[in-house]
Amino acid sequence: MSGELSRLGSTGGLDRVHGRGNVTPRIQRAVEQAVALEHGRAIIQAARVRGVDYVGTEAMQTVAGITDLETLYLQRSPLGEGRFKLIADTVTCAVAGIVAETGRS
Repeated sequence: MSGELSRLGSTGGLDRVHGRGNVTPRIQRAVEQAVALEHGRAIIQAARVRGVDYVGTEAMQTVAGITDLETLYLQRSPLGEGRFKLIADTVTCAVAGIVAETGRS
């Protein structure tokens, strides 16, 4: 996004508006405010993307770790297979719920 901002320059693209005739200060302020608002919205959306990415990455690592533990304990105690599977599936569902909730907010 910073590349886009530098491409627009310090006027935020107002120089294009100036090329079409006289622009009153009121219109110039309105355009500047609208551009600033859109930039703010873009920054917020980018932060949301980063947040969902972080939560998703942590969730994947957690599920991988639970799967590794389930495999290890199955080798040690094969009779606990049902219990281990239930615990691993419960944790995985809880983590998936957190990821889904993060994506919705």
